[in-house]
Amino acid sequence: MPKCTIDGKDIEVADGTTVMQAAEELGIRIPRFCWHPDLTVDGNCRMCLVEIEKMPKLQIACNTAVRDGMVVYTNSEKAAEAHRTTLEFLLINHPIDCPVCDQAGECYLQDQYMDHGLYDSKVEIEDKVNKRKVVDLGPIMLDAERCVLCSRCIRFENEVTGTNLLGFVNRGNRTEITTFENQPITHEYAGNLADVCPVGALLSREFRFKMRVWFLKAHESVCPGCSTGCNVFVDERDGEVQRLRPRRNADVNKSWMCDPGRALYEEIGATTRVTGARVRGATSWDGSTVADALEVVAGNVKAAGPDAAFLASPQATNEDLFAFRKLAEATGGKLDFRVGNPQDRVRRRIDNVLQHADRNPNTQGCLDQGLGRDGVDAIVEACRAGEVQALVLQGPELLRVAEVVDAVAKVPFVAVMANHEGPELDRAHVVLPAALWAEVDGTFTNYQRRVQRLKAAVPAPGDAVPRWELAAGLLARLGAPLGAASAREILVMLAQATPGYQGLDFRAIGGQGHALPLDAEAATATQEEARA
Repeated sequence: MPKCTIDGKDIEVADGTTVMQAAEELGIRIPRFCWHPDLTVDGNCRMCLVEIEKMPKLQIACNTAVRDGMVVYTNSEKAAEAHRTTLEFLLINHPIDCPVCDQAGECYLQDQYMDHGLYDSKVEIEDKVNKRKVVDLGPIMLDAERCVLCSRCIRFENEVTGTNLLGFVNRGNRTEITTFENQPITHEYAGNLADVCPVGALLSREFRFKMRVWFLKAHESVCPGCSTGCNVFVDERDGEVQRLRPRRNADVNKSWMCDPGRALYEEIGATTRVTGARVRGATSWDGSTVADALEVVAGNVKAAGPDAAFLASPQATNEDLFAFRKLAEATGGKLDFRVGNPQDRVRRRIDNVLQHADRNPNTQGCLDQGLGRDGVDAIVEACRAGEVQALVLQGPELLRVAEVVDAVAKVPFVAVMANHEGPELDRAHVVLPAALWAEVDGTFTNYQRRVQRLKAAVPAPGDAVPRWELAAGLLARLGAPLGAASAREILVMLAQATPGYQGLDFRAIGGQGHALPLDAEAATATQEEARA
């Protein structure tokens, strides 16, 4: 393994590691525009020039491999002058419209000018080159004047989505990016084009002119859109989520996420949220406190005993599932979870990038905890036969299935934990307000059996609380207290009781998740996916 010295710091790296990558490991940020950790090297911006001993000319750090004994200077006088002149070249025709540019606060040009520029320009120009502005590309808006021609977007289209919708046209200082005949971007990963753009040339139509980024606070979390479990940042201001962004995890989603996943932020602050408990009266719904509603549910579940049934939700966290399973075990009732998407969809993809057919984030967690015990079909048939006296649903999924409406109608008592209002809730007798994924601490287990942590980003509306807390309240009223007062404590209990999860806690999971051993079937599917 070659050893090198970068700005006086020694490091030993794997063979083939570039100077850029080695510097990143040391915490040294070399200025760049075109380099991206999850795209091939292009080396066209010339911003990452560094000085290397025994080499007569400056070298680009992004495509220069480390050699044993190499001594690198990233901010020597020669390198610093190269950074300044490169910035000056890029800014000759760049519009100085930072006050109205949505990239302000996240712009490489702004940041690197303040760190490496601050020069007196040697170039006098009266008329900058004018290019197309506010070009509508569907989910993306293009401002060609701001483009620094780094080719990141072109490489993303070629290497990640394989759609090749973007390319360079014209020559010299008239070169710009465009789609064929200005056609819109049509795939479901367009938001990543705004992410990879280092300046304000490609902007998200959804987020454009919405919020200055320096007002936002970022929280680490996991996307609940499918079984991939993309790592994300939840960006919020004053308790209101403004956007979701991909958080890099080389083993899960790299630096990408799909557009349907980005759109999930809208459901967090939706006006249709269930904010309080309610109990069905003789003729209409009666408002209730959560405590009183739990008393009603606990009384009916206790009376039903082994004739109660419980359906868990693969939208719930592992901690929610553990508490719910304890609730079913306390009564001796039936238990399962397969609602909506059967387990055979967990690893089947619907595209060649990230999205999986299973649109639930924690189906694997349900399987690992053994919640697929009695079968949904068997529970539905028991309901239809009048054998279920109390049905407790961790989510409203079953109530949306038209084929089982008649079966559910024969159950004397139905309780449901819900996030959003909907006509299906009218089929229940008690509705309990549940917090959403962005409002709770906990974990999901994705299709790779990687346990990943969610962190509460915003408070839940009204009286909504995590699902595990609702289950814990019922357990306390049934005389079988859960024995935990937080998601952290429940995870420790879960790890002790679940094969493969031993020793897990929030610290062990960390920011990149903890991979559990795969069974033979899952390992084969993962290998085939990697080859594809």
